[in-house]
Amino acid sequence: MRRITEYPVEYLSFLDETSKNDRTYSQGYGRAKRGIRAKMKQEFVRGTCLTATGLLMVDGMLANRVVEGSMKRPNYLDFIEHKVVQIFYHVSRSSHL
Repeated sequence: MRRITEYPVEYLSFLDETSKNDRTYSQGYGRAKRGIRAKMKQEFVRGTCLTATGLLMVDGMLANRVVEGSMKRPNYLDFIEHKVVQIFYHVSRSSHL
């Protein structure tokens, strides 16, 4: 297995996904003294969920996509094919890696 230091920095890329909705900060658990039920007052929020996926390379964030709701497989594969692969194609052609 090769070590990461053996690769040129231009080869390193990181793909990450995150999501945000209005319930992100709500807690599922609380604390209370032994024998006392934990109470939590919070309004129920039915909001919009956003999912963001991005490609980070040494030059910065080179590709991203934000969708409403969860990113399903077809949308993810479309992102990989039409954004990420295109970037790698242009990077490899311009720098002759």
